[in-house]
Amino acid sequence: MSFDRILVPLDGSRLAEVALPAARSFAQRLGARLLLLHVLEREPPETIHGEPHLSTVADAKRYLEKHAERLGGQNVDVVVHVHERNVSDVAAAIDRHAHEFDIGLIAMCAHGRTNLRHRLMGSIAERILRGGSVPILLRTVRRPNGGEYRLRNLLVPIDFSHDIEAALAPTRLLAAAYQATVTLLAVPEPASPAATRLLPSASALARELEREDLGRRVDDLAHGLRSDLPDVRVIVLDRQPADAILAMASSLRADLIVLVTDAHGGLTSWYDPSIAQKLLTRPDLTLLLIKEL
Repeated sequence: MSFDRILVPLDGSRLAEVALPAARSFAQRLGARLLLLHVLEREPPETIHGEPHLSTVADAKRYLEKHAERLGGQNVDVVVHVHERNVSDVAAAIDRHAHEFDIGLIAMCAHGRTNLRHRLMGSIAERILRGGSVPILLRTVRRPNGGEYRLRNLLVPIDFSHDIEAALAPTRLLAAAYQATVTLLAVPEPASPAATRLLPSASALARELEREDLGRRVDDLAHGLRSDLPDVRVIVLDRQPADAILAMASSLRADLIVLVTDAHGGLTSWYDPSIAQKLLTRPDLTLLLIKEL
């Protein structure tokens, strides 16, 4: 896996710019090039998130070049591109540019009200995941925040029914670059309500054995990572998946959560849509969404 080219779609708003600190940090640590992109919309709104909307090629170029100049002064290799032909489907245009420029990662934000967040995921991130294999670095925000991005704690939920290496490959890359602590999180499959009710003692024993087996399997993964990474930890938490992810993200102060998506672009069964929505409604998370091939 390579994140040597990172695409950052910007709409001109300060909220969209919240993706820049993480993208800049990745570029500096990994030696990647940033491509700042603006797509001109057909019949654009006058404002976006309360700010003037970029509606001309000249305005868009000035805006992107201002950010490129600032990033260049921070030792970041950066280029800009304006999609000059007005389009009605911004998501499709971003997706095409990601493939045209051989992009390894797209950095963007989920922001605004719930309906806007849903539209963003449905129209852009979800479409990219369905249509191709480009990972998405997605930040959830409530308000503009120009603070630095630091990757100290990386949380990786593990689902053995899917491609584990899809999660571990970027984990190795990023944890090594940042010398970050990695926490592998596993959650046992939910117990059958009928079995729990009819045979509570047997069910409890089976649950404990399942938990121990899951712990051993995750320990094996951690052992394989420790030859390359400074600090790898294992946690098995007997809670609902969304609650487990959010609880660990909070207690660890996770700077990045790696989530694998299935071959159809939706989150895996371990991270069903309701879990994704819970994560997206939690402010100040940074998610790396990776499609399972």
